[in-house]
Amino acid sequence: MVSVIVPAYNAELTLERCINAVLHQTYRELEVLLLLDGSTDCTLEIAQQLAKRDRRIRLVTSLRNRGVVRMRNIGTRLAKGSWIAFCDADDWWELNKLEQQFKLAYESAANVLYSAFYFVRTNGNIHEVQLKSDATYKDMLKSNAIPMSTSIYSVEQLGKHYFQQQTEGIIHEDYAFWLRLFKTKSVVTSYLHTPTTFIELSNESRSYNKLKAVYSHASILRTEAKIPYYRMIFNLWNYAIIALKKRIPYWK
Repeated sequence: MVSVIVPAYNAELTLERCINAVLHQTYRELEVLLLLDGSTDCTLEIAQQLAKRDRRIRLVTSLRNRGVVRMRNIGTRLAKGSWIAFCDADDWWELNKLEQQFKLAYESAANVLYSAFYFVRTNGNIHEVQLKSDATYKDMLKSNAIPMSTSIYSVEQLGKHYFQQQTEGIIHEDYAFWLRLFKTKSVVTSYLHTPTTFIELSNESRSYNKLKAVYSHASILRTEAKIPYYRMIFNLWNYAIIALKKRIPYWK
């Protein structure tokens, strides 16, 4: 079984689309940890209706906003599956995502899988993004090569892995998550070239502020990788180039 962790905060416009795409996967052995993070809109009411329709949804509600790190960690602790996958509430999957990834896992003996994805603009325009295949720790130093909503990892092989709260103003806790996992475990990745995930890219997303994103990336390289400054500058240059290549079609 795979446990799908979905944190949700003020996601009334996108939550049903996200959860339906998970529940209608061609791979059926799954549970959904739907973690409501103190929303002030109608997210709770929508989540309750979804949970009534399908017993595979496990609803966890926080009365106050705890942040994505805390909610993902709660989901991880509660997860019963031998694999853990993540999907943010404003993203959604192709209906055969898990089936394709499990097929690849058995063919490659990988314990971390990820895929190409689609960036979706608020006006509906979509473009495909291909990533570095079969990422290593060295690749991860240059860029966050594994978008969280495309990923799945083996609990049986790697154990449960948790997010750490970053200092105020630092984003990209998912990048820190992957760096620690690659440093401490024997990670074997496999990459699916077929896009499986739609990721919304809006002006309101945390990563839209590129200066903040670069600063956060540098901070995580310093605290997690503990590399010399000259190597950090080299890796930041690679990060900027890779991020630019991902977004050029988005800006057209």
